[in-house]
Amino acid sequence: MSHLLEQSIPPLYANWQLNQLVGPDNIEEIKQKVSQYLNDPNLELNGNNLYVYSVENGTGKTSLAYYILGEIHKPRFVFKHCQRPETHEIHLSTECSQIDITPIVAVKFANYLKFCNDYAQDCKLAKKCVELAPFLLLDDVSPWANSSNLQIDKREFVLLMMYRREHLLPTIITSNLVPEAFEKMYGATVTSKVLENFSYIQIQGGDIRPAIYPDQFNEVE
Repeated sequence: MSHLLEQSIPPLYANWQLNQLVGPDNIEEIKQKVSQYLNDPNLELNGNNLYVYSVENGTGKTSLAYYILGEIHKPRFVFKHCQRPETHEIHLSTECSQIDITPIVAVKFANYLKFCNDYAQDCKLAKKCVELAPFLLLDDVSPWANSSNLQIDKREFVLLMMYRREHLLPTIITSNLVPEAFEKMYGATVTSKVLENFSYIQIQGGDIRPAIYPDQFNEVE
């Protein structure tokens, strides 16, 4: 089951850039919110979460989420404070600094629920990896992903998000559910616990996949 977890950006999204988001009607708003989220100096310290949603399929939610995840995962130089031996003065120095990389995990919500309902050792390990991920993308939290037992799904969802919130571990969720529809499906209590400390990005527009991935057999040579 470990192959269902992504710990790097998948090839389809590896080179995707924000300027490739061409379908939404609110592109500038999306870019502004993405920039604000990524430039928050307390993003990881406070465990700030993000909910990316649209009613329609194929609007670029997953591409956008992986772009943000990739930016988080980029190596960055972290300056550290050092003390000068001769004066004991505290100062910022490259000598005491280091390269920092935030580990990431991405998983489809449907696959996470599989881990929860399978007690094989590899599923237990995969579930733990999701729970402990320093930065998590929980992709496609949508009605199709639920199992035949919604009550168990809700319990596992709440336990996951409560643990991550208590340990200030940031999570990005993508969904076809607007917040009101999310609450209608999962209930007010689950919504209150799951969507605590979330910011929201709505992608307004239709399915752009036919334009991005045209039928190659219809292309004129």
